[in-house]
Amino acid sequence: MQKFLLAFILFSVGVCLSQTLNDPLSQAQGTSQSQGSVPNCNDPSMAGSAQCVGAQGSAGAQGRDNSSGPMQTPVLTNPGASNQDQFAPTKVPLNPSQMRRVQTPTRPETEFEQMVADAVGRPLPLFGQSLFVQAPSTFSPVDWMQVPSDYIIGPGDELQIKIWGQVQASLRVIVDRSGQIYIPQVGQVSVAGTHYEELEENLKREVSKIFKNFNLTATLGRLRSIQVVVVGNARYPGTYTISSLSTLVNAIFASGGPSPQGSLRHIEVRRDGKAITDFDFYDLLIKGDKSKDVRLLPGDVLYIPHVGPMVAVSGSVNTPGIYEMKDSSTLNDLIEVAGDLSTVADTSKITIDRFIDHQARKTLEFPYDQEARAQPLKDGDIVRVFSIVPRFVDTVTLRGNVANPGRYAWKPGMRVRDLIPDSQALLTRRYWRNRAAIVNGQATEYPMRTERPENGPAQLNNGTTPEGNAIPNVANSSGSSNSADISSNATGSPNQADALYAQNAQNAANSNNEPPGGGNRTPQANQSPAQTTTGNANPNTVRDVAEDVRRYAPEINWDYAIIQRVNPTDLSSKLLWMSPRKAIIERDEESNLELEPGDIVTIFSQRDISVPQVDRSQYVIVEGEVNRPGVYKLETNETLRSVLQRAGGLTPNAYIYGAQLTRESARVDQQKSLDELAHTMEVQIRQSAISVAASSAPGDLPQMLAAQEAIITQLRDTRASGRVALPVKAKDKNLTDFPNMVMEDSDRLTIPHTPSTVSVVGDVYNPGSFIFEVHNTTGAYLDLAGKGKPQSDLHHAFVLRANGIVVAANNVNGLFTGSKFDHIRLYPGDQVVVPYKLPTGAFIRGLRDWTQISSQLAITAAALAVVH
Repeated sequence: MQKFLLAFILFSVGVCLSQTLNDPLSQAQGTSQSQGSVPNCNDPSMAGSAQCVGAQGSAGAQGRDNSSGPMQTPVLTNPGASNQDQFAPTKVPLNPSQMRRVQTPTRPETEFEQMVADAVGRPLPLFGQSLFVQAPSTFSPVDWMQVPSDYIIGPGDELQIKIWGQVQASLRVIVDRSGQIYIPQVGQVSVAGTHYEELEENLKREVSKIFKNFNLTATLGRLRSIQVVVVGNARYPGTYTISSLSTLVNAIFASGGPSPQGSLRHIEVRRDGKAITDFDFYDLLIKGDKSKDVRLLPGDVLYIPHVGPMVAVSGSVNTPGIYEMKDSSTLNDLIEVAGDLSTVADTSKITIDRFIDHQARKTLEFPYDQEARAQPLKDGDIVRVFSIVPRFVDTVTLRGNVANPGRYAWKPGMRVRDLIPDSQALLTRRYWRNRAAIVNGQATEYPMRTERPENGPAQLNNGTTPEGNAIPNVANSSGSSNSADISSNATGSPNQADALYAQNAQNAANSNNEPPGGGNRTPQANQSPAQTTTGNANPNTVRDVAEDVRRYAPEINWDYAIIQRVNPTDLSSKLLWMSPRKAIIERDEESNLELEPGDIVTIFSQRDISVPQVDRSQYVIVEGEVNRPGVYKLETNETLRSVLQRAGGLTPNAYIYGAQLTRESARVDQQKSLDELAHTMEVQIRQSAISVAASSAPGDLPQMLAAQEAIITQLRDTRASGRVALPVKAKDKNLTDFPNMVMEDSDRLTIPHTPSTVSVVGDVYNPGSFIFEVHNTTGAYLDLAGKGKPQSDLHHAFVLRANGIVVAANNVNGLFTGSKFDHIRLYPGDQVVVPYKLPTGAFIRGLRDWTQISSQLAITAAALAVVH
């Protein structure tokens, strides 16, 4: 027994000695005594010194040699915990501007809101409720926000403690329910109730009782959560678990805010049975005042009482809506919370709809003055602020075809010439812009070719020259054009004439098809498709120049303008006629009418109101074989011969028989007739399809209908030329041979040179042009073209004379006269047209039907023969 006791004592002493040798405190004291003035290598500021680098090298060598060395700096760690900082902040929430908001219409939720909507004509929002639509994720505190210095440490908070110097530690500890944390070799340290700014000093004080020569920092990791109770008229009352950094405002947003019956002006936080704050949310929303916002503690109660007195304000205020007012609030208080009166508010009249003993309502009306500002409000009041009437006093208005339309101050004795001093005041800004756009700086720049498309050279009809050079576009994507870029010849040199045409195209695009007077362009101003179907090498040449002449010429209605005047007594309106020519140009005092306040002076252009044709600016185009082709302004009732005389007469090569006169009014009538014909044929086709379907095979009808629909489509796509056939003869050579007809606006006369060919087109073997021979007839030229093909319709062939007259074969041929069509004499420029024969299928269907009948008769005859 004594031996066993002695052995136990020796074993206990050995264990105590081993613990003493391994005690970090003893090692730290020994190290501090042995190191003396050795620098602290764990300090980040001394880690790069020569002593620390040498010490690290020797320590590594000793470790490799497994030899004993000096005592190391003790390291304090959490049992079984990692020293790495594993705290990761949550995802940053979106800002309100980044959130996708659902635009929901305002809908009344209470009886008072419905009554306000009925009274003002539209629902008014309840002020402040729109903030709680998507509030919780926006206003709740986040984990990574800075902890305020007055934050109180409590159970559940995570502390991150770092110690360096003669002792090292990287600790992550959580405050337990008793308010303490555990630090190895130091023990339990009480931190609950400590302010965050005092945490480091408290921990240093406790650790310094054990260790010396060290530095310490302490921060907060994950914060604890607290539970608060939201009761009363909250939208979602209940118990909420929120961050310990949350304040009253955060909790209100987290709970969805007050309900429509809840108050925003008296929100209480009750702690230990006492109200510690009475928060007015209007102070935050209107003034940005959060002075009464408090940080919440576990167990706090947020109480939202019932809503207080409600009033509504509509009309000319900056923020119309329904507001909760405090007791003894005045009209001035309501206008202030509504953002004050708007710019257009009428302060001479404000109305209030008010309850009378909760039985009826009445309307109060008064000006918004000092006395009205002090007017007390009552629960249920509806305030309406009127806007000013958009009325001008002592003002006259000038509009129409003028340079500066607008309102002008009226002065006693003011007359028309005071408003329109001279004729220059009638030139519109569009007129000057169009003139300024005639040329631009790009016209003098070196032309740049556009690059060829990547998919290879384009075809000739896709905008390239025969040599393969791409022709630049007239206008770029911005609507402007480089006039030098329009056309290039085979050598790449710019064509000055084409540049003019391109500039005209640019001007037409800039004007947006509107006349200088600003009115709408009439159909006569639009270009006729017939003007692009002539034989001119460049059909846009004269046409664009003529439009430029029309566009850049002021077309003012000098004989008619009106002054609209309203009688202020009986509010009757009357129109006063005036002549701008007499008032402005001729300075006629009788036409210089006196103006009154409120008068509206309107100046018209010739396009606004159709003036007599003799007063209208009319232009015609003469081109071809004349001595001076160009654009001419028509005089009153000027004839064709007169225009040709002004154009210098005919050249020796002029071919009068082939002259082409196109007229806009004729084009409109011709196009209308074509459209009516297409419509009539379409109706007939649909009607005949019903009867044909009964007698035709199932496969014939779709093919027939498809062919007929193609004809209708082609007819609808046909554009009228507007050509007027002139009664001239092939032998006519003089100017006097033209009819002495009156010319119209937009007429265009093209006189070609004498051709030397006759054309044969249509369903012939060799369509083309053939040399004119005096003795050749229609039959001879058809023989040269190979006559008609099997499907050609020679019975409906026709000759289109050079003067526009048509001679049809079915009109000249007859049973007794024979084929006179083949003997018609042709002249230069004539054209023989052989159309296609359209099979109707009637003969084939008839042949099939007769075959079936014959076969049935044969079978019947054979049967009778057998019987007999």
